[in-house]
Amino acid sequence: MTLDAIVATNLTKVFLSKKRIGRLPFTGEKVWTRALDGLSLSVKEGEIMGILGPNGAGKTTLIKILSTLIIPDYGTAKVNGYDILKEPIKVRESLGVMLTGERTLYWKLTGRENLLYFSRLYHVPNHLARKRIGELLALMGLEEKADELVENYSSGQRVRLNFAKTLVNDAPIVFLDEPTMSLDPQFSRHIRNVIKNLNEEKGKTILLATQNMLEADELCHRVAIVDQGRIVATGSPSELKAKLSERKSIKMIIRNLSLKEIRAENLPNDAEWTVSETDDGQSILLQAIVGNEDGTLSEIVNMVTRHNGEILSVTVDEPSLEDVFLKFTGRRLVG
Repeated sequence: MTLDAIVATNLTKVFLSKKRIGRLPFTGEKVWTRALDGLSLSVKEGEIMGILGPNGAGKTTLIKILSTLIIPDYGTAKVNGYDILKEPIKVRESLGVMLTGERTLYWKLTGRENLLYFSRLYHVPNHLARKRIGELLALMGLEEKADELVENYSSGQRVRLNFAKTLVNDAPIVFLDEPTMSLDPQFSRHIRNVIKNLNEEKGKTILLATQNMLEADELCHRVAIVDQGRIVATGSPSELKAKLSERKSIKMIIRNLSLKEIRAENLPNDAEWTVSETDDGQSILLQAIVGNEDGTLSEIVNMVTRHNGEILSVTVDEPSLEDVFLKFTGRRLVG
């Protein structure tokens, strides 16, 4: 019987801040932000579990609580069988953790010195640490930069070193928070292959927090969709997409129409619509999940014609994880 490597029960975390008035810090009314709102989750040993959601959904807060870096206001969790509140040292010994942000490294040390420092924190024997560090630097393509100060690394090289740091203690459970952020497509693909190998060849349990559709679909055995601190759906990527099996995803780029004009229209009500400007600000992106794509397309074409607009492109696809996110949250998954 496969055991649970991670069990979280009703985790809740609220942060207090203040609205700033003018240039004065720490002024204004108090603002309470509920980062986690009764979140419960279980991850099996040897599983890659994806936490899929936009910035601010609670992904990083969840990882920090499970890593014992912050304490929940309510609820508890066990990692590798250890209680995060009662046995935090045992929990940390069971983990390799990659958090977002460049300040997870010491910039005044070299890349090699960073890895050696963290290996000593985990009490990795010196001879084993040096061997493993050499392997990790090679794996991350950092051999030539190994003895340069981290302050001279590019942002992508710091991400790669941060990933190497996560593996320096060879822990059975790995937490990865946006592991391919700031990486070029080629090295992002390499990182995904490394994650697969960690799971398939070494049997590591991996909790992967991401807003990258490709990563979640390609890597994860199961995905939990998180929005506003809550899990709104859980299942394998194929199970989640099957919830929209009789529907299609339509994406249409339109020119010579304004957002105001489109939003004033009565769009077909059998679909879930999002309307936004394209990145260049020159066109409108109209997206929907529909049950009758032919009828819906006909209505949209008629609308565009009435406004003397121009359709630049139309794509009709099977639903993606992003479409599943839209179904359960009512909005697109964007950063």
